Amino acid sequence: MGLAKVIAEDQNPCLSRKVGVVVVDSATNGIVGAGYNGPPENTPHCTDVEFLEHFFWPQLSQREIMQVLAYYRNVKDIDRNPINHSKQICEFLSDCNKCPRNILGYSSGQRPELCSCQHAERNALNKLPIPANGLTMFCWCGVPCIQCAGSIINAGIKEVHCLKQQDYQSVSRWLFDHGNTSLVEHDLPTLELE
Repeated sequence: MGLAKVIAEDQNPCLSRKVGVVVVDSATNGIVGAGYNGPPENTPHCTDVEFLEHFFWPQLSQREIMQVLAYYRNVKDIDRNPINHSKQICEFLSDCNKCPRNILGYSSGQRPELCSCQHAERNALNKLPIPANGLTMFCWCGVPCIQCAGSIINAGIKEVHCLKQQDYQSVSRWLFDHGNTSLVEHDLPTLELE
């Protein structure tokens, strides 16, 4: 768990959730994979103007555009919208260095389509050099989301260790209860990191 924490806190480009994962072969006690939240390889980060203009902005509803414009006016301390607002707003959002979904007031799991970030669990699974069947996963987060839970179970991960905290999506527990993957939760205050 200690290495998953280091990956979450030190190697994670996601501005919203600091999640790290380590995959271990229990037979050898060797690390075979790791992952963190971040954009797909070779794609722009969510604070890049290109991402904001071509991925984020086109998906916004009219209400969300109004929210972004209000945020812009508030931060810039002005009372009017910019003339070419999409380009100028995307440049402004890039300079903010904040998760664009968080600027809209969304928490993790809300409007995920506005973010290209891939979750640490799936990134770790995708990078494994060996089949995942029978391996153990250590997640520096709570119970993985529905999509990650499904991927973990389908990959054949034997056991998932995670932090005991508020569920990201509570129905993920149901998948683990019915899949062949054991879920082990650890209390953060009593967790001993080596």
